[in-house]
Amino acid sequence: MKISHLLLFILATWAYVMSAHSQSTAEAVVSQPDLHNNGDVRIPLANYIKLIEDARNPDLPAPAAYAIGQSDVTVKLSELDDRTTAYVTVNARIEVFEDQWSLIPILPYGAAITAVTINGKSIQLVQNAEWMSWSTNQAGTANLQISYSIDAARSDQGHVVPVPIPRASSTQLTVEFSGNELDMAVIPASDVKTSQQNKINRVTANIPTTSALLISWRVPSKQPYVLSRAKYQGQLQDKAFTFTADYQVEVFTGESIQLPLLPNSVTLNDVKVDGTAATILDQEGQFKVLLQGRGKHQITVVFQSTVKQQQGPPSVSFPVPRVAISEFELVLAGNKDISYYTGQPDIQLQLDLKQINGQVNSQFKDNVTIGQTFIPMTDVVTFAWIDAIPKDSKTEVRANANIYHAISAEEGVLYGKGLVDYEITHGETSTLSFQIPATAQVNRITAVTAGISDWTEASTDEVKTIKVFLDRKIKANFQLLVEYEQLLGQQTTANNDPAALEAIKVPLIKALAMHRQRGIVALLVGSELTLKPTKEQGVTRVGENQLPAFFRNQISQTIAHTFKYTSDMPQLTVETMAPIRKQGKYDAQVDTLISLGEVTMRGSAGIQIDVKSGTVLALDFAIPAGVNVLHVTGPSLRIHKVITDPTKGAGAEQLIKVEFTQEMTGQFQLEVNYENILEDSKSELEVPTIQVTGAEVQHGRIAVEALTAVEIQASKTLQLSTLEINELPQQLVLKTTNPILLAFKYVNSNTPHQLSLKMTRHQELAVQVAAIETANYQTLITDDGLAVTTARFDVRNSRLQFLRLSLPLESEVWSVFVNGKAEKPANANNNDTHSGQKDILIKMLNSATGFPVEVVYATPIKQMGLFGTISSQLPQPDMVVTHSYWDVYLPVGPNYQAVESNMNLVTAKQWVDPARHATLGAKQGASQVGKPLRMTVPQQGIQYSFEKLYANQSDSQAGFQIRYASATGNQVGLLVSIISVLMIWLVIFAIKSSQLSPRILVPVFMLGLVGLILSLAYLKSNPVAPLSTALAGGLVFLIMVLSPKFKNRQ
Repeated sequence: MKISHLLLFILATWAYVMSAHSQSTAEAVVSQPDLHNNGDVRIPLANYIKLIEDARNPDLPAPAAYAIGQSDVTVKLSELDDRTTAYVTVNARIEVFEDQWSLIPILPYGAAITAVTINGKSIQLVQNAEWMSWSTNQAGTANLQISYSIDAARSDQGHVVPVPIPRASSTQLTVEFSGNELDMAVIPASDVKTSQQNKINRVTANIPTTSALLISWRVPSKQPYVLSRAKYQGQLQDKAFTFTADYQVEVFTGESIQLPLLPNSVTLNDVKVDGTAATILDQEGQFKVLLQGRGKHQITVVFQSTVKQQQGPPSVSFPVPRVAISEFELVLAGNKDISYYTGQPDIQLQLDLKQINGQVNSQFKDNVTIGQTFIPMTDVVTFAWIDAIPKDSKTEVRANANIYHAISAEEGVLYGKGLVDYEITHGETSTLSFQIPATAQVNRITAVTAGISDWTEASTDEVKTIKVFLDRKIKANFQLLVEYEQLLGQQTTANNDPAALEAIKVPLIKALAMHRQRGIVALLVGSELTLKPTKEQGVTRVGENQLPAFFRNQISQTIAHTFKYTSDMPQLTVETMAPIRKQGKYDAQVDTLISLGEVTMRGSAGIQIDVKSGTVLALDFAIPAGVNVLHVTGPSLRIHKVITDPTKGAGAEQLIKVEFTQEMTGQFQLEVNYENILEDSKSELEVPTIQVTGAEVQHGRIAVEALTAVEIQASKTLQLSTLEINELPQQLVLKTTNPILLAFKYVNSNTPHQLSLKMTRHQELAVQVAAIETANYQTLITDDGLAVTTARFDVRNSRLQFLRLSLPLESEVWSVFVNGKAEKPANANNNDTHSGQKDILIKMLNSATGFPVEVVYATPIKQMGLFGTISSQLPQPDMVVTHSYWDVYLPVGPNYQAVESNMNLVTAKQWVDPARHATLGAKQGASQVGKPLRMTVPQQGIQYSFEKLYANQSDSQAGFQIRYASATGNQVGLLVSIISVLMIWLVIFAIKSSQLSPRILVPVFMLGLVGLILSLAYLKSNPVAPLSTALAGGLVFLIMVLSPKFKNRQ
């Protein structure tokens, strides 16, 4: 019933909706008028009248659909690499007049548009004919903004970029670019202006109604033209030169330029540009030529210049443009020598400018001289010529000579130094000749202004002729320095008195082929001998001020006599004698460093001598008796001797007599080192110091240091005053690196100073002079019984010669490297095997910064069996080892048990991948190709790592012990443990059954118990199997016990 009621309700609702829809449709049909039938329309009268008037005056349509008013165009030029791009932004106002669809052209084709907006909203443009257009159907005013970019075209003349723009009634253009100013043109445009602000160049212009712009620009030329080459061809005609000048000009601008050529004082004959007669302008005192058009042009100018013959040779002078390359070709009748010089002499003299002159390369042929030359850049050039001189006349040389001699005697030799000052008055030459006596020997010939290629010597009985060859021809003045010597004559007296030597004829230099020559002879005072004139012929005594400064400055010795001569054959005879010297006056400053050692007292005295007047050739130093003088050093020191006055007894003081090789002046310093042997029983020490005898004023300073463990105190000071350490001179403090303990100063007085020291000796303690910061050991143990160890030490050593390394007795050393270099160790045992160790010596370096030492050795050990113990010990270096690290690699397979070691165990039972270490070893081996053989120990197996601080300083030697059992040993142990458990349970079962005698069961039980303990405790067998066996036996035993009880209950 309910379902039927529901269906009836749905049918009723549907019938109601359909009936309502049919009724509304009928009403709509009834309300629609019948347009095909006639009817009446009624409207108010006012509306009717308005309709009549509108029909009489209809609205006319708009004359245009749109208008583009003022637009602003901004162009920004951007240059990247070899491309220049113009980024354009256009802002324009567009007005649409009717509410109907209009297509407004915005931009011609050809621009890469990036954005278009109308009133700030993005729009899409429509492609129509040749324009990108905007389609709209709404009247009103719109703000258009469009952005696009265009690449500029590059050419030799510059850059060009066409810019399409909207066809607006007026356009304001702005072009912006950075960098230097450019020459820019805009077509079409008016009122073009250029400005710059913040390094941005800006060009503005007003653009008429157009759809495109053309913008071009170029870099402005710094100069409009370049005059690069000029060639002048001139010929002498009567009293004037006619020149034909060809100029090569390159113009860089397209505008017309005025090129100045010559001043208007020059007589022009003709001017042509590129073969065509040119227009000539006379402006600013210059003849100028009009040039137009980029590129190279040829200008030909014919002009005349008058020959001047007022003073000197005839010459022609004329102004020329400053050209980089200027070539001249001159033609003159007859054989002429042509020369040139640049610039105007009077102006260059006023401005202190250098005048450039030179010779023109000339060729004489057919009675005509043709000269060709190139001149440097100049404003004025002058050519002068004279009749050519015959070649025979050119080779004639006329010269004078001034010869200066410096003669000195020394140790049986007469030394001479001659300076020949040539004055060449005519011509030039590359060879010079002079003569010296045949007894003289030339040692050296030098020159300053020219090089000497070689010189030859031709001898006769009386003279030697020296011919010198120069590396180039010389003219004007030239100096030749000649060094020569001559042996002195034999002594005529038996007492070898230097004053008794025979007379010596002074060897003088004579220049050959000279028009005139004169000379000066200076006799010098030597360190041992001086020269005394005995015969003078053709010479005159003069003062030493007659010597020119350039020769006087080369003489360091004292001049005793000076002679001047003008004759060709002067003679001067001298004899040698000991120089009479007067000891100069001097002061002395003595700075002494006293160093106290175990058995010696050393002194180092720096003696500063200040010569106040005169010269000093010898000095005497006083030093106490018993002091050993070690050495004396100083400038120009000839010899020093230590003597004792025998008349004053054994305790007399000693004298150090010092002689110099030259007379000493000014300030100089000597160093004297001495020592005194100390007696063990003496604690009071007299400090020996040096006294400079003959010094007018003497003062000094004494510093005391200790070289060993001794305690020093001053027990007696006489005429001494204490001195602060910082008051000592720097050169005295720098003599030692030890601290200064005592310091004193003194001045000379009637009573000599005295210093006594009390010294207390103390025993020194030994310290470490070498140490090993880190020791890394790697030991590989094989199951065949070989232990290969690599020991790497980081050593710092200051004194030890060898590193003593104690190895096991049967060890064999494979390789030793010290600081990367292979070394051969030495055997320190000398075949002594009673010590039980093998000691090797490795040569060490002295380095406080540290260096590596690597030792690889092999030690035979007991071969591994079924089970046992592996043990090893570290080598013992004789240096203190701070950190010791030991990596031990054991064979894979055995079962390793507890470790016993006096080192700290870091890693245990860690498996090492042999493949990775083999790769590392191969790389290391490849890097060692060509180097000394370095042994590499493989790293593989089971790794144990140990470390310890100061491992070699304990009473027991660092090492380890590890028990092991092989795989077979493990199986034997497992079998023993199972059999032992079974034996124990068999005994228990037998006891329960009471079938066997206790005499048999007790030994069996004890045997099983011992076997079980041995397999588990010693062989370290796996306890799982015996435990399982024990549990199974216990379960069987429990079943046997409980089984009767269950049977009884049942």
